[in-house]
Amino acid sequence: MITIGEAGTVTDDKAVGRVRLAGIAGVLASIAWLAGDILLLGKPVASAGPHPVLGDYDGMSGVSLAAMLPASTARLAWGALLGVLTGPLYLLACWHLYQGLRPARRSLALPPFLLLISGFAIAPFVHGSFFYWGQAVKAIDASGDRSAALAALPGDMADVLFIAYAALMVCWALGSVWMTVCVLRGGAALPRWAWFVNPLICLPVGGLVAMLAPGTALQGAQLSIGNLLLFTLSTVVLWKARPEAGAERPVPVVGRGADGAAGREASPA
Repeated sequence: MITIGEAGTVTDDKAVGRVRLAGIAGVLASIAWLAGDILLLGKPVASAGPHPVLGDYDGMSGVSLAAMLPASTARLAWGALLGVLTGPLYLLACWHLYQGLRPARRSLALPPFLLLISGFAIAPFVHGSFFYWGQAVKAIDASGDRSAALAALPGDMADVLFIAYAALMVCWALGSVWMTVCVLRGGAALPRWAWFVNPLICLPVGGLVAMLAPGTALQGAQLSIGNLLLFTLSTVVLWKARPEAGAERPVPVVGRGADGAAGREASPA
């Protein structure tokens, strides 16, 4: 935890440096995932006409499959691996967010950390699964086989993928609400005005950026753009963390030394 001095400022330079590096880890992971999203979903087919397999899917599934059909195996592989291999950086970045919620009580700061880190732990499975999903639909499309079993395969894979996707979004949403409450109560390293520094606010902004961006290269990068915004903001705000008034500080306890003199001992927050 960040060490707090008498004036309420961060006094442990090494601790501040670790918080900064953890925030930067989140920024780097978001950039890697953004590049992976572009490789996976950045070049959709111009027309579904030559690809009858797409007629069985619409909505998010149809858009995703249309983007992966023209992609090479190497492109899909690198797109997936960029996210999977940098996934641990997001776990480190969640610790960075936790430090932003301290030194508020652990009963307030710990639950959102656990929820957010659970979501980010699930995310690499979702991202990496796009490779297998894309390869399957490419093979079915190339074979021309319209059997019921093969036609259902991409949909079955999508069901599992989107269950995991829904789970991580629930974790992020609940963690964001709890995080906002913790920040607005005061006493966290994140100031009250930074209540919006959480996934529930940053991810829709990422979706808006992807929608308004020219071309289609960012069509599948909404979450990565949102996370890039999240960890950029949190890193900037916590670069020189200063908790607000009311932060929990060590409580002095009066004790007696061997010589009978009164001493002061601090208990941890």
